[in-house]
Amino acid sequence: MAEIVTLQLLGNPVLRLADGSAVKLRQKAFSLAAVLYLEFSNRTRRSTLAERVWEASTAEQAMTNLRQTLLHTRELESKHGFQLFDADATEIELARNIELDLREIGRIRTAADGAELERLISMYRGELLAAVDGLGPELSQWLTLERTRIENQFAMQATEAALRIGGRAGHSALSRLTERLPYSDVVCRATIELFRAENNESGARAAFAAFRNRLRHGLGLEPSAETADMFGPEDSPASSPAQARAVARRGADEGEQRQSFVPRVVLLPPLQDYKHAEVPKHLAPALVEDVTIGLSRLKSVAVIAPHTAWQLDPFSALDEIRSHQIDYAVESRIAPHFSGDGLSLAIRLVRAAGREIVWADKFSFSTLKAPEHYWDFTNGVARALADSIETAELQQERTQRDADAYSHYLAGRHNLRTFDLPKIRRGRKSLRIARDIDPDQASIESALARSYVVEWVLRAGSDRALLDKAKLHAERAVSIDPNDGTAYRELGRVALFDRDLDQSLAHMAMAADLAPNHADVLADFADTLVHNSDFAAAQEKIEAAVRLNPVPPDEYLWTLGGINFFRGRWEEALRYLNQMRNPEPAFRLMAAAAAMAGQMDLARRYRLQALKLQPDFTTARWVSRMPQRDPADVDLYIEALRKAGFK
Repeated sequence: MAEIVTLQLLGNPVLRLADGSAVKLRQKAFSLAAVLYLEFSNRTRRSTLAERVWEASTAEQAMTNLRQTLLHTRELESKHGFQLFDADATEIELARNIELDLREIGRIRTAADGAELERLISMYRGELLAAVDGLGPELSQWLTLERTRIENQFAMQATEAALRIGGRAGHSALSRLTERLPYSDVVCRATIELFRAENNESGARAAFAAFRNRLRHGLGLEPSAETADMFGPEDSPASSPAQARAVARRGADEGEQRQSFVPRVVLLPPLQDYKHAEVPKHLAPALVEDVTIGLSRLKSVAVIAPHTAWQLDPFSALDEIRSHQIDYAVESRIAPHFSGDGLSLAIRLVRAAGREIVWADKFSFSTLKAPEHYWDFTNGVARALADSIETAELQQERTQRDADAYSHYLAGRHNLRTFDLPKIRRGRKSLRIARDIDPDQASIESALARSYVVEWVLRAGSDRALLDKAKLHAERAVSIDPNDGTAYRELGRVALFDRDLDQSLAHMAMAADLAPNHADVLADFADTLVHNSDFAAAQEKIEAAVRLNPVPPDEYLWTLGGINFFRGRWEEALRYLNQMRNPEPAFRLMAAAAAMAGQMDLARRYRLQALKLQPDFTTARWVSRMPQRDPADVDLYIEALRKAGFK
């Protein structure tokens, strides 16, 4: 009996066996399947199909090409025990027992509940036959029309189903749909309708604003008149003069923007002039780290990541940062307050060249004042570095934070800075307390999502529930603040580890758009691109991350090792991996790279170290969990692991 297979024609086409592994068909085989299903309702004459797909060839050559494609497909069918095409001497049919995404999404109009609707929405992985090339002009025109028709029909049916289901499930489905079609006016209008059905006008306005920002930043366009007309002139989302000027600037030539100067600033660890104080020692450094993340949203400032900042000696940093091409440093000093109540936090912004003090201020500092300091500190640096437009945009993101909740949040974030499981769990406990006190803070939800993602990695993917929890917290963060780039980063990591590569890319692209100067977001984007087999783009992202984090953490070096491994640069891969402070997570990759480089003694040593940490490791189990776009990359890694001696 033939194995049931899944044929995905939306997005980059792929055929998957029941165990999830991909079968590498020829591109023309996917084209044959799409034309058979969409144009000929599964069955037609062999000659008709051959002439349609190979339109530039003679009838005889087209038939030869069809026979060769079918022969290659039959060899794979025989090898893996499935059936894709049923062909005789005159006719050809698409096998009826395959699971076809084009057929499945047609059921979206009858989805009975939110879970079923989201499952069907997730099947829309991108446009029909993405990345398929070599088609004739007539077939290319047909493909363009079909892509538009399918997307429009999908958007209309999915939004109708979401509105029919309504409630939290409807919002969740529309959120997932927004990830799939971020520039769809239909999806935006449905989201606004659902909020208004709940008498939530602020939610409707926020949905429109987020959509408008995506269009402007992503495509340089405005919402359609039909969408904009949902807000009359008297109640349209207000645009200040500063915002209007910002829009005009964003419309400037992108090439010129890329060449424009973006100052680079580092927030140095605070100097601490006290031995005994009631305020926990971690509070000020955690506050500085949180401000760094906040400033990462600005497009006119490039903020050096905290990991690099913490490696600098605040006493001699001005001499060192010039070597990293950093333009400004924020210095701070904590001392007992003159009144004896709490601490004093003195801050100044220094231009590295010439040691000019650009801005300085002083604040009383205590647990109760921490939320207030966030905005004083952030806006002070923004005023000194960013233009008035970016400062205005940052001001719009201001939220009122409960002081007690913020203290627990900072304590939680402090513990998330390490890859130590007990600390991760302690940090999560603090974050839960913060959330109980103040349940509507996107930053708390994003940090909780991060805690579960990191634990999933530390536990080698042994508990699927951790990803589910991470996704719930990240989705809640997005619902609270659609501009939270770190929330989209966690959604991207969850999707990646869940083997939904297209969705992971969409989430990471959104994260990078919302936080363009957040080094860790760019680094995670690079790792996601590695798993999507786009190594050139991954190299660009990780290099951008390193520019913002010149003393890279282990995760960056691990990603650089992976990029060079898959590019066949074995020695270069080992060079990066050997720079890791804790290379334990990368021992398998190091063994594989050493084996491919012909250093078998070194490969054996790394293999033994890896098996000591994970004695039950098998290549087969690893393959079943590894998300990787190109099966050839999986084959390469398997070959390298076996060459290194792994079973």
